[in-house]
Amino acid sequence: MKTLSVFYFSGTGNTRFVAEETGKRLAEKYEVKIYDIGEEKNCAESAFAADKLLFAFPVYGSSPPVPMRRFIYANAKHIEGKEIFVIATQYMFSGDGAASLGRTIEKLGGKVIGAEHINMPNNLADCTALKIRNDFEIAKTLKKAEKRIDLFSRKILCGKRFRRGFNPVSHAVGYFCQRKWWRKGENAKKSSLLIHEERCIGCGICAAHCPVKNIIVEGRHAKALGNCAFCYRCVNLCPNRAISLFGKSIPEKQYKGPQSRKSLNLEKTSFHGSKNMET
Repeated sequence: MKTLSVFYFSGTGNTRFVAEETGKRLAEKYEVKIYDIGEEKNCAESAFAADKLLFAFPVYGSSPPVPMRRFIYANAKHIEGKEIFVIATQYMFSGDGAASLGRTIEKLGGKVIGAEHINMPNNLADCTALKIRNDFEIAKTLKKAEKRIDLFSRKILCGKRFRRGFNPVSHAVGYFCQRKWWRKGENAKKSSLLIHEERCIGCGICAAHCPVKNIIVEGRHAKALGNCAFCYRCVNLCPNRAISLFGKSIPEKQYKGPQSRKSLNLEKTSFHGSKNMET
């Protein structure tokens, strides 16, 4: 049986859900192992020895998150010559979200043989214009996501080449509608995370779960260090709803993710983990 390594970055569970559901389906043909790139010890060189690789990530402004971009460049030597699948998760549309990372992979010598976009529920809890939904409210969205995962997985299993977002029209939409403006101010936005001290109780949950270690606890309050990855994990985890990012308003409702907090290990000291799905 051929082997497949799936690498994902996920802030609030959406991309993890997609990575795991895709892995389950591909286990029909591959020995699948799934890795959270936020947990470096799980991403040793041996993980790249698989016959094929799959990278899954959320798109921000039609761009891959900084942690995934850094991961790709840091492991360039392992990507060269590999056949690779790319999955981008998004709330509405990204144009060429998957291709935005796919082009980088191909510049590094990898060969993207499959790419797909999966729409997932909104997790921007501090943006009042976008409604947060949980549990049964997101059932319809998840059903549609699973249907697309089924179709993409079937294409992979059948050896059919499918690369969503790699055409010129999608590239133009992604660049001019989102990425041009996002990348222009991306570095400045890293300092946008706001911790409302009057609400913060210094519990340290945000600091413990931040995938880029952007938050520390000093005295009785948490403090942001200006290197936010925009994943919205802390905004949705804070028990006192004391954190906001782009919306600046206190979240009225937090996103729980496509799975329960317990199943996502959010009740433990670490959010990260790897899954071995060998058959």
